[in-house]
Amino acid sequence: MTTAPAVEAVRVSEKLGYLAANFGNIILSTVIGSFLLIYLTDQVGLGAAAVGTLLLVARIVDGATDPIAGFVIDHLPRTRWGRFRSYLLIGGGIGAIAFAALFVVPGMAGPALVAAWITYLIWGLAFDLMDIPLNALLPAMSGSPRTRGQLAAIKGATYLGGTVVVIAVTLPVVTLLGGGALAWQVYAVIVALVSFALTATGALLVRERVVPSTPAPYHFSDMRALFLSSRAVPVLLTSKVATSAANAALMAGIPFFFTYYVGEAGLVSAVALVMAAPMLAGSLVGPSLGHRVGFKPVYLLSLIVAVLGIGSILLLPDRGGAVYLLCFAITGLGFGGAVALNYALLAELTDFVEVKGGFRTEGTLAAIGSFAAKAGAGIGGALVAYVLALTGYVPGTEQTSAARSGIALAQAGVPASLVLIGGLVFLSYPITKRVAEQTRTALAAKEELR
Repeated sequence: MTTAPAVEAVRVSEKLGYLAANFGNIILSTVIGSFLLIYLTDQVGLGAAAVGTLLLVARIVDGATDPIAGFVIDHLPRTRWGRFRSYLLIGGGIGAIAFAALFVVPGMAGPALVAAWITYLIWGLAFDLMDIPLNALLPAMSGSPRTRGQLAAIKGATYLGGTVVVIAVTLPVVTLLGGGALAWQVYAVIVALVSFALTATGALLVRERVVPSTPAPYHFSDMRALFLSSRAVPVLLTSKVATSAANAALMAGIPFFFTYYVGEAGLVSAVALVMAAPMLAGSLVGPSLGHRVGFKPVYLLSLIVAVLGIGSILLLPDRGGAVYLLCFAITGLGFGGAVALNYALLAELTDFVEVKGGFRTEGTLAAIGSFAAKAGAGIGGALVAYVLALTGYVPGTEQTSAARSGIALAQAGVPASLVLIGGLVFLSYPITKRVAEQTRTALAAKEELR
């Protein structure tokens, strides 16, 4: 691995640009993850089970193409901007257009379910073009573990902060725009424009410093060796699918939980604000602590905190909104650490794979992470939709006792179970602090021989 001279540190302006690009990314995926289900059921009129199948199948199908997209991005021509920045700028524009279409077309064209399937599949493919180059930037911007930890903290804090902002402002803004399907469509166009402006800002400001230690690109056949070179890649992939599904279920359940179970729809915005400070604390403390003791144990600790927070809802039925807000605050602390650490883990894995396989694969590994996030989002959103459908949820009415129990299960039981699965899988992850240090030493030795 070749790095720029030590004096060329990542500048503050780059960190701000990196923050902007990540914010532009997360506001799109959060609107979809938290509000697409309720938009398609309550505004467009689709059944919850039908939307659940859409969320599950479409995300897994388009996620399966992610490794191919990552391979292509790794092999695209290097421009004067580097290996990823140009394609982040182009992908940001395409992704923003696809996002707006996902809300506009099903609400205006018929049959709505067919339109939703088409636009959702297109969105998944378009999002690759902005998400994979963005995720590949972290290991390319710096080879320093400390700097990578800082960038991971920025990424995690931005993603979590963006999630909080979107959840807090979406329903009030839609109401201000007049409510109904048209208001959602106008809101989606506004969000798309803001997203592209932020993504373009990030692409212009950041720089790439790390280049492959071998100039020859890897071949498509090497991707199998990449996946099977050790258990690190499949373990991190499987764990990320589970935790991404948990996060998706958590976010998708919030509007239903506070509107129909707690009976206070205004708390949908309040929960975002309550989770903000703990999420920020977790995203900042997690990578810093991980740099000292290793990312693996701190990641597992973060998952434990998240389970305790969200799982408590099932043990506290029919309590006031303040009690549930406290549960979400604790959950935010755990998810804050886990989300930020996930990106630091992926950067470590990039180095580990380079030592094991002899080639550098930021794009492919970022694509694997993107696939995990997509598959997880599909699974988590679908599980919430299926639980709602099976327990008798009816949009816009007072829910039965069974439906209310289903809403609580979807909000708490589903994400808690998924986090537990992700944590148990991650116990076998082989890259400890000692292994990461050995990897960096091996890469430094290869650089000295060049």
